[in-house]
Amino acid sequence: MKITVTIDQPTGDFQDRLLALLAEHSAHVEIDATWTVPRAESYYRSLPARARKIVFEAVARDGYVPADDLRAEPNSSLRGHSAALKRALQRGFLRGLWPENMPSPIEPQGPGFGKVVGYRMPDDLVQTFYTAIHGLNSSQRETLTTAVTDEGGRWDPARVVEVLHAAGHDVDHKRARALLRQLAEEGLLTKADDTAAIYDTTEQ
Repeated sequence: MKITVTIDQPTGDFQDRLLALLAEHSAHVEIDATWTVPRAESYYRSLPARARKIVFEAVARDGYVPADDLRAEPNSSLRGHSAALKRALQRGFLRGLWPENMPSPIEPQGPGFGKVVGYRMPDDLVQTFYTAIHGLNSSQRETLTTAVTDEGGRWDPARVVEVLHAAGHDVDHKRARALLRQLAEEGLLTKADDTAAIYDTTEQ
């Protein structure tokens, strides 16, 4: 017999009691450390923008992205971004989203010293994270489309960020500008300023 238990955003007290129960029966408990689409969504959503780009580019390139394609400057370091990937794993464990021994979905590649030469994601995780990222991006666009249709008026990145944050989406101004361009291409918005990312709702 196999029983799978999924806990969504447990309270601190409940999580502590559940972990204690599992520890008591550890000989008969198998911890599920599999990356699922919901887990991948939570991990990706929790990353800061630059660390998120590492995951996005690795997925877009079938599992591997060279470090030179991620550096803003040829000699800049990616050390802080690697740390952000590890911290996201720890935060997920503390929130009860996955077990403590959850494997990292992406690892820096290199000789063990000096600069990172790239980042690799296991082949079996690429499709999982592709589905997660595509789902998040589609959800953001759908949320913004509804807001633009319902509220109308003028839109800029700051307003997009405010609306999407209120709906639970963690986006920055760069992502907001990309969403505005998408809605403009679909005819929902019209450019109001040729020198800035400012759009007016298209009259239907």
